[in-house]
Amino acid sequence: MAGNVTLSPAQRRCVVALLTAGGAGQAAATAGVSVRTVRRWLADPAFTTAVRDAGRSSAREAMSGLLASQRLAVEVLRGLLDDQSPSTRLRAAACLLDHGARALEVDVDERLDCVEQRLEESWPMADAGSDWPRPKLA
Repeated sequence: MAGNVTLSPAQRRCVVALLTAGGAGQAAATAGVSVRTVRRWLADPAFTTAVRDAGRSSAREAMSGLLASQRLAVEVLRGLLDDQSPSTRLRAAACLLDHGARALEVDVDERLDCVEQRLEESWPMADAGSDWPRPKLA
């Protein structure tokens, strides 16, 4: 889960439960520990890192599933562009345009991240530990 952190079996159950349960109480019941124990674990940076890493992994898996069905979804929307109902055609067209615009935004964000990373790597004062006069990157 989290790099070099070793979690007990109860902690591993709790991590999974925190990602799927409605809160600390349900996670505690699922993991077989008290709510107080779960709250104590949540105060531990190593445990919260494990929870965050597991959440990111779960999100990546979900995203992969979404991406795998993306082509089919686009084909369905494209098919609806030929529907008899004008309102169905309009909603399909609006949906395609909206998602196309979002895809462009993601591409721009990724390109900007790459530019910022290259700027950080090539900044001449980076080795000296100085932030001046480096521009602040958000």
